[in-house]
Amino acid sequence: MLVYLDQNHASRMAKHLLGQRGHEVFGELYLALKGRVLAPPSPFHVLETLFPIRGPEEKAGYLLPALQGLFSELSQGYWVRPWQEVAVRQERGLYREDFLWRGGSWDTPADLSPFQGLPETLRGLPYREALEGALKAIKARTGLKEVPFVRLLAELFARMASDLNRKPHPSDLLDAVMAATVYPYVDLLLTDRYLRGLLPGKSVGGRRREVMALVQRFREGVDSSS
Repeated sequence: MLVYLDQNHASRMAKHLLGQRGHEVFGELYLALKGRVLAPPSPFHVLETLFPIRGPEEKAGYLLPALQGLFSELSQGYWVRPWQEVAVRQERGLYREDFLWRGGSWDTPADLSPFQGLPETLRGLPYREALEGALKAIKARTGLKEVPFVRLLAELFARMASDLNRKPHPSDLLDAVMAATVYPYVDLLLTDRYLRGLLPGKSVGGRRREVMALVQRFREGVDSSS
């Protein structure tokens, strides 16, 4: 089973492995996943670990050794390709060999610069108008065709932009690009409550109750994608 751990899940597992209190349920999840799933790191993990959006600057990268150890146990040596490579390869279809590779490193963060400022320009537009604007802008900024990555990213941007009941978060851009990259390929996306709501089909949130339910399903040998 191919599982993607968002930064919250991965970092809380790493903190548990470092002996920090309050993350015990994520330690149980780590044990439940170990030997049962393939969970690769990605350039998004590198970006969030070494260049965090929030938090004291002096703490940037302090979890790197623990995350490297965590993913060495869960990844089987695989990485998620950069989103640019994944998207270009989608022109021929969706194949996991176009998503996973062994060429990644903790020196290469994701590049979100093509999308900087785009969510702000869409903010407050009705969904359909935001979707059309996002599709046009993404294709113009990246040169990509309307592949699954582009369509899903535009849908996420549009849903975020048209939701006036929610205040935008600094992590929204990264979360949207990450989800558009990994969601078409994975069996399970372990993410936050908000993205789980936008992508309910294969997503599990990070609340204790959800994490414990997932742990139990793995312990029982249940296919957690069903």
